[in-house]
Amino acid sequence: MPKKTQEIEPGLPSLSLVFGYIAIKDLENPSDQVDVLSRLGYGNIQVAQICGITPTHVGVIKLRLRNRKSRRRK
Repeated sequence: MPKKTQEIEPGLPSLSLVFGYIAIKDLENPSDQVDVLSRLGYGNIQVAQICGITPTHVGVIKLRLRNRKSRRRK
């Protein structure tokens, strides 16, 4: 019985993470990176992995982005 690819090559990132890296490759600001990845549907844990920050920090950045957007609407 053939082994699964993940068992053969455990060091390879998943394809969705690779797409995330590509999506933010030109962005330096973590707030911009989190904003783009969130709009693409990535969760806090995936965003944290892609950006190299903690999931808690992702949550804080998302909260700040939401607050900025709500202030602009008023």
